[in-house]
Amino acid sequence: MRPHCIFIACLVLFAFCSLARSHFSQGPDKCCFSFSNVRIPVKQVVSYHTTHLECRCTGVIFITKDQREICADPLVSWVLRLKKMVDDRTLRNIVSEISSGESA
Repeated sequence: MRPHCIFIACLVLFAFCSLARSHFSQGPDKCCFSFSNVRIPVKQVVSYHTTHLECRCTGVIFITKDQREICADPLVSWVLRLKKMVDDRTLRNIVSEISSGESA
């Protein structure tokens, strides 16, 4: 009877450790393995974010209106300009929301 209890206890401990490891892992969700050379119109871009630090290549992931994710090289000039235009547009939207909220 005793070996069965030890086996079950080890099995439960192993299952718990596996579950905890999978829930608390902080690895990258998405990485870029290649970059798009096609320039994306600013009208199509909703937002962007950079890849996780653990990714092999640092990249910028643009999210389009149709929820496509497009990887781009963060050092290319059109990518830098597009990031700035998206940031400017986002800032303008935030400022207009704040100012319309104050006038109400």
